[in-house]
Amino acid sequence: MKYPFPKNTLYVPLFLLAAIWGTFLLQHFGLGRFNCYGIVPREPLGLRGILFAPLFHSGWKHILSNSVPLAVLSFFAVMFYKQMAYYVIIFGWIGSGLLVWLFGNLLPGDSIGCHIGASGVVYVLAAYVFFSGILRKSRNLVAISFIVVFLYGSMIWGVVPEEFLPKFMNEESNPISWESHLAGAIMGILFAFITRNYGEQQKKYSWELTDTPDVREQELWEQYKASLPEEERILLEKKYGEEPKQDSTPNSDFWYYNDSR
Repeated sequence: MKYPFPKNTLYVPLFLLAAIWGTFLLQHFGLGRFNCYGIVPREPLGLRGILFAPLFHSGWKHILSNSVPLAVLSFFAVMFYKQMAYYVIIFGWIGSGLLVWLFGNLLPGDSIGCHIGASGVVYVLAAYVFFSGILRKSRNLVAISFIVVFLYGSMIWGVVPEEFLPKFMNEESNPISWESHLAGAIMGILFAFITRNYGEQQKKYSWELTDTPDVREQELWEQYKASLPEEERILLEKKYGEEPKQDSTPNSDFWYYNDSR
């Protein structure tokens, strides 16, 4: 059976899943057991986490909760934003990690932690796909935005510090990195704003393109104006910013008029 979408919509999600699951397999053989490859805020060694943190996960529940949205959202991003999605994933990955390194664990009482997981990249993609569709005012992209809200609308709570969440939403045994979520959302919104004029835009129909009207439409418009009484025609042309047509017949009342017949 032939794959019905462009092949890169399959390759990108599979590459991301292979990267995080391959790393997860290496973790079971001891990778990262005694060293933190995540983001440690404001620690020089923690800078490597900007690149490696999204690849590492704390357990099965952690990686499974990130795998499905990562695959779905990267599929949407590549499907509808094509090559722009590559830049969003790469620079969103780096940018969100840098924000966590700069501003992570700043709340009073916070201890410096090791931030790992692909959820930051998931939030980059979710925010980008949602807000980009809204900003571009494209019917297709807005529809995708609402699909994202329907599927992952509850992700909004992930950007709130756990201290402010109700107890039933707080996982004490496996605390989330809300800083990574917030940083990812910020980067996604930023890229949506920057790239709002690139790629697919809202389709404009011929009657909306006033700068370059269709020849046939222009002819019909001129015929319609010609059928109107002169006063109505002049008022109509003034209303739409057109120069009223002047009568080319010279006026015999002027002294310089000379009929050479």
